[in-house]
Amino acid sequence: MNRNSIKKVWFVVLAGFLAVPVLWAGEASEMWKRLYQRSTSLEQKLAVMQNLLEQDDPSVVPTLIESLTELVVGSKNLRSSTEKENWTQLCRLIIQALGNFKATESANAIFQCFEAAESPILKSEALTAMGKIRATEYTERITLLLRDLNLKPEGDAISQEIVAYGCINALEKLKGNQAYKQVFLASRGWYSKRIKDRASAALPLMSEDPTEVLAELLRESPPEMKLQALQTGLTSSAPQEKKISLAVLALEQGLLEQTGDVRQQVQLGSLRSNAINALINLQSKFPASLAPLRKVIELNYDVNERLNAVIALGINGSDEATKILSTFLDQQNQRQLRGTQEADNRFTIALIRALGMTKNPLARPVLQAVEYSNYTPAMVKISKEALQQIEQK
Repeated sequence: MNRNSIKKVWFVVLAGFLAVPVLWAGEASEMWKRLYQRSTSLEQKLAVMQNLLEQDDPSVVPTLIESLTELVVGSKNLRSSTEKENWTQLCRLIIQALGNFKATESANAIFQCFEAAESPILKSEALTAMGKIRATEYTERITLLLRDLNLKPEGDAISQEIVAYGCINALEKLKGNQAYKQVFLASRGWYSKRIKDRASAALPLMSEDPTEVLAELLRESPPEMKLQALQTGLTSSAPQEKKISLAVLALEQGLLEQTGDVRQQVQLGSLRSNAINALINLQSKFPASLAPLRKVIELNYDVNERLNAVIALGINGSDEATKILSTFLDQQNQRQLRGTQEADNRFTIALIRALGMTKNPLARPVLQAVEYSNYTPAMVKISKEALQQIEQK
């Protein structure tokens, strides 16, 4: 506002004071409301609205909704850049106030303003306010908007980021599985670090148990995204059994994918390793993990994956897990008897110790056979220690 405009505004305000006696509290809001209605220009309305909102009076909500609706209707008649700027600032003031007042009844007016706005900042603030007032009826529309932005449409990237920021602010409070999915994708999307960090910060507040959505992402996403979905699930507040199920699915996906891309091979290896480590850390006894763990051992993509899969089977300790470990140790025993010695005994040692961890009597025969399979005294000692673990059960 220029100096002359300010004088004109305060002339209107002064006229209002002369026409109305001194008032207090909520009555002051009524005075400013009347002054707003008498104001003829956007400059005057902006100045009066600032004073009206300083009263911090929730009773003005109906007036704010009515004012915002009128501004949206009049948006098509804006001509000069000054008018557009004042219109934008006035809308921002009203929307921020409606959000702070948690005025749920203002949802329609705010969203209409979002659609009418040209300013990405105003659009973003309108979306943020939709979250503050818990406008759940608009969750799907805002989710679809973020989905489209995640695809990086052509145009002004900075403006798109600003609007995406508002979407994330809104969806953080509106929640919902599909909303969670799009915020997750935003946290890994094309945006700048600021937007991705904001999305990452929103995720824990959107769902305590996002494993259903993350399982969907594990099935449909490229390797890098699969790994991020697993890591997000493991750090969430989901129940332990849900995290284990997610880890099993991740391991299956890591074994299912076939690719000649070296970078993706590394990512799939990381996916498998993280999944196996999760099964170990969560002390998984899920039967569903046995088949993929056995496959990891058979395929032998990586020695550390293989050794950790053995440990995970030992922790499982079921009859089936014990039989799988016994089968592999029996194969090692047969090789040793034939004189086919391995340069690296880590796999055999891991099998023996894992069988001891099971404390399962089914492991006795194959462990006892170690003593008669031409191993070194050190290996025999390890097998006897494993047998002691079973006897101490």
